[in-house]
Formats: sequence, structure tokens, C-alpha cells
Amino acid sequence: MRLGVLTAGLLAVSLTLVSCGSSPTTAAPGQPPAGGGADPYSAYDSLTGTQRTQKLLADAKKQGGVLDLYTSNTDIQDLVDGFKKAYPGIKVNAFRANSETVLQRALQENQANKPQNDVIDTNDLELRALDSQKLLHPYDGPAKAGLRDTAKGLGGWTAERFNAFVVGWNTSLVPPGQEPKSFAELAEPKWKGKLSVEIGDWDWYASMYTYLTEEKGMSKAAADSFFKKLVSNVKVTKGHTVQGELLSAGQFSVALSVYSHTVDKAAKLGAPVAWRPAVDPVILRPNGVGLMAHPRHAAAALLWTDWVLSDGQKIIAKSLRIPAAKSVPGYKDPIPAGTTTYSLSKTAETDTKKWNADYDALLRGVPKAG
Repeated sequence: MRLGVLTAGLLAVSLTLVSCGSSPTTAAPGQPPAGGGADPYSAYDSLTGTQRTQKLLADAKKQGGVLDLYTSNTDIQDLVDGFKKAYPGIKVNAFRANSETVLQRALQENQANKPQNDVIDTNDLELRALDSQKLLHPYDGPAKAGLRDTAKGLGGWTAERFNAFVVGWNTSLVPPGQEPKSFAELAEPKWKGKLSVEIGDWDWYASMYTYLTEEKGMSKAAADSFFKKLVSNVKVTKGHTVQGELLSAGQFSVALSVYSHTVDKAAKLGAPVAWRPAVDPVILRPNGVGLMAHPRHAAAALLWTDWVLSDGQKIIAKSLRIPAAKSVPGYKDPIPAGTTTYSLSKTAETDTKKWNADYDALLRGVPKAG
């Protein structure tokens, strides 16, 4: 099953579960487990500064000194190490998998009335699915003030970092001066067999499509024709990490939807890859952190979230990702000044099944890379 299709299926399942009644022994989604009900975070609402941190740390130790974290973040170990350095008395159990698996696990456990995690760190669409069932608790701690406006107001979750979809290329196959100058030119015959897209990136496709039609005024017929020409030039990869590795290895010349940090990390290690000068638009997608509504370790969950949205932002910036904080000492925005950026449109947010199906149909029969 395609990852994108799985995401749509899980989003549909999440909505179905909301409308279903619960069994006599199982709480309905979004409702407190049997025997619970009080807001597990309310005791800390009025606390700030050292008083808040000391209280959270003391209570976290009383609750077992453990944090259970579900995440799709491939750089999670750097954050775990930083948190453990700041709070050595707290053990972090991190379950890492792709975003669809993380979502499925959290949904199934809560439907069975046996939630096992305190915090979730994953992609925006999966967080929206959890929030639609009221399985997340909004964060309103002191770190919120230091975040970009685009990181806040997202419902039951908060952006922790931003992934940037960029057009990246292998500099051995595309020498300086010959790199693509525009997205439109990549549909030209000279790029036949030299491009790659990732098989689950329906959200990237939805963003690019709506950018062309809603922002640039292209008709839907013209956009459909353009993407058919574009896809005739591509090979498909599965997974962004694999996509980056194959780009570095020269399996194709250009990746249309690679993450900026994937290219930057590879280049830092000596791989012949680049993405600047940037091809407009750069697609920005928030990845976030969500407090579970019914955690087993509420104090540790808040302690983690306070930290990852403040001091932890330095580690996120060091990993060459785009932090959610307004200001991080020593951080330089990887997106060049003047570059057009665009985020997933409201149209795509509300019609995930359509965009997923359209992207799946667009890629049908496209050869695999590697």
C-alpha cells in the first residue's frame, strides 16, 4: 500500500471513529479513560520561569521519571540527548516510525482506551487527524511567546519545526549554470528520465497544484496538462531519506520534492548535491509537537514541550532544519532572501482524499528509481 494512500485511509478512519459509539468498557475517542476526567495539565497553568520548571521536574519524578514519546522525526535522538542533558533524571522512551505508523498506533491505543504515549512529534496532517478526535491538548506554556506566528493557532498542537520541499540536484550531473531556473522548465523533454518525485508526497503535489492555479492564475486544464508532461520525465522513490541517497548517488539528476535539510546534510558530508539558487516556490510544511489529552506522565510531557519549543530549538537549527522559534542564536535561515514560499492550501487540507487519489493516478505506471 502506498504511504499516501495509507495516510488518507487513516484520516478517514479517524473521522469514522469520532462518529461511532463506544462499547460499555471503552471510552469514546477524545473522552477520558475510565476513572479519569480532570485536566492533567491545569495544575501548571499559572506557573512560569524557574518555579514552573522545578514543579514540573519534581512531579515528573514522582510520576516515574519517564516520558513516552511517539515520533516520525529522523533527528529525534539529538533532541532526546539534549533533553536528557538538561534533565538527567527523566528517562525518554522514544518510539520512532514513519508518520502513518505513528498515527495508526496512537489511534488504535486510544480507541482501545489504552493510551501509551505522553507526547507526539510528527507531520501536520497526522496531528490534525489526532486533533479532530480531541486526542491532543493545546499547549499554552511560556515557550509559546517565542514562536513564529505560523507555528501557533493550529488547534491542539504547535509547530516545532518546518520542513521545506525544494528542488534539489546532483551537481555532477547538473553542473553550475545548467541547474533548473524555474519549475516550468522541468516539464521540457530534455529532463526525460532525469527527475524524481516521492511516492507519498500528495501534499507537495496539492501545494504545487494550488500554487499554480490559485496564486499564478493557471487554469486547471493547463495545470493538469503541465503535470502530465512533468511526470513523463520522472522516476518514483519511496521515502525522503532514500530519495536523498539516490540523488547523491546519481540515480537521477533532479529531485522535485526533496527536503532542504536532506540536501544540506548530504552536501555537508561531501555529496555532490545542491538546491540553491532556489527554484520557486519552496513549499513549507509544519511538523509539530502535541501533548496527549490523556497522558500517563503529564508533568514530563509539559517539561518536554516547554524545552523543545525553547532551548530545544537550538538543536533543531543545528540539524539544518527550520526552527519554529522567531529567534535562535547563531541560526541563519537556509531559504535565500526573496525566495517565494508557499504552504499547503486550505483546499488541500479539507480534501485530502481527492488530492491523494489524484496524485496516485498521476503516478500510475511511472517507473521506480534505483
